[in-house]
Amino acid sequence: MSNFKNVFNIMAVLILASCGGGGGGGSDSAGGGYGTTPSNSAPTINNSTSSYSVAENQTTAFTVSAADSDGNTLSYSLTGNDSSSFTVSSSGVVSFNTAPDFEGPSDANSDNIYSISVSVSDGTASASSSFTITVTNDTSDDNVDTFVAWDGVLLKNDTYKPYDKHATSYNLIIGGLPDVTDGFVTNVANIANRMLAQNDVTNSVNRNLLLNNFSQYNAFQRVGSTNMSSYDPALNNENYDGWDNINDNYSVVDFIWEVTSNSPADEQTKAGQINAILEHLLHTITLIFDKSYTSWGYENTSSDLVLAMNQAIEGNFYDPTGNYGNLSESDPILYKRIIAQEFAYWMILTGWDLKALYAPDASPEWTILSASEMETNLPLAHTLFTDTVNGVLVNPTQAYLDSLTFGSLPTSSAVAISVSVAANNAGSGNVYVIDDTQKKSLTLEVGKTYTFTHPSAHPLRFSTTSDGTHASGSGYGTSGGSEYTTGVTTSTSGSTVIEVTSDTPTTLYYYCSIHSGMGGSITVSS
Repeated sequence: MSNFKNVFNIMAVLILASCGGGGGGGSDSAGGGYGTTPSNSAPTINNSTSSYSVAENQTTAFTVSAADSDGNTLSYSLTGNDSSSFTVSSSGVVSFNTAPDFEGPSDANSDNIYSISVSVSDGTASASSSFTITVTNDTSDDNVDTFVAWDGVLLKNDTYKPYDKHATSYNLIIGGLPDVTDGFVTNVANIANRMLAQNDVTNSVNRNLLLNNFSQYNAFQRVGSTNMSSYDPALNNENYDGWDNINDNYSVVDFIWEVTSNSPADEQTKAGQINAILEHLLHTITLIFDKSYTSWGYENTSSDLVLAMNQAIEGNFYDPTGNYGNLSESDPILYKRIIAQEFAYWMILTGWDLKALYAPDASPEWTILSASEMETNLPLAHTLFTDTVNGVLVNPTQAYLDSLTFGSLPTSSAVAISVSVAANNAGSGNVYVIDDTQKKSLTLEVGKTYTFTHPSAHPLRFSTTSDGTHASGSGYGTSGGSEYTTGVTTSTSGSTVIEVTSDTPTTLYYYCSIHSGMGGSITVSS
């Protein structure tokens, strides 16, 4: 600007000089001048607070108090993590697009605290401020369950083919294959109804998040008959239209199998059937836990679930290593998910005090029998159960479970168990194999007679103790163990029969009377 002024002054002198000298009158001031453009001030946001609280079920959040010293027209815009949940009017009123629900928060963190940034502009300059809106609970609607339990009517159509019958309990779909009885699917759905209902300790926010996610992730519990290998033709998309669609587009874990006369002998008990339903329902439900709660991350090494599981493993209360072959090496991520999922099932079953009733002997995989024992030995599991599970799931109760009837369970009191021998996968020597499982833990039912057929070179016998030192030909030998013979009939041709009565000890062990380390444990159930 200074160079421009110098040029202007020189030009003015020259002009005056050319006009000066005799005639024309001069002027003592130059004509014209240069003005300045008025400055523009940015608008200001003058709210006295950046944090607002709003009761659920209303849309207005707060009003932006903005001013512009130049009197320009202002416009407003929103950004931030939760801005998509709001609109702002031309006068600065910030409103929810949909009235918020305290029990079903839609903010990014699902904690009922919405974060946004408001910008106000006069067309040239702008100002921004961040705000939080906390949605509070309106207790007048707390006892209203907005989710729907199964109504007791099985729907029979091809909506979820190849599952030709289904029930929906609180957004969890339960589908049965054609050979599954209506009564069994009904039992499964009724148990789900009880587990997913709300009660006086329900955490509505967590429960609503779970049940909404059932719908979002298409949670589906598959129900079949006997087991996978019993199907001929095999269960696949070629033989069962829609098979791949359900497996690919729905959140599925494993099957609940209806026990029949073709099921493994030790599964043909009411307790075993109930436990199978509870286990696999919990597998499916906790799959959605993993998608709903940060405390439940299966693959997060610092999640509450994984920390609780590690405490159980380190304390020798949970040992999943013998159940999944070399999966830990071939697919370590899948292995981590599976053992965390299985731990969650044991923790919940034990927290409900149902473990000792329906799965009393799961050693060495899980050795805790009661909720009080879990509280003492596994405080992290106890806390997780109390803080998360207890507010979302409901104990279906022993009284209800025992009241159920299962029409497909065999009624015969005679049960045949085939025993083979194979090299020990987990050590040296040979072991007994039952239902393709080495040293399988068995459950025998009072009132039934069991016939074990076994190689004659490996006579199967029973004992009440597992701590004896085996001595060839003499049972458990001299260290406290002894052969149990009450109600037992043996032969030299490879057959051992035991009649289980109310006087039979609740815990037995089967072993080879000639070779050590071959057998496993037996739980006697009423």
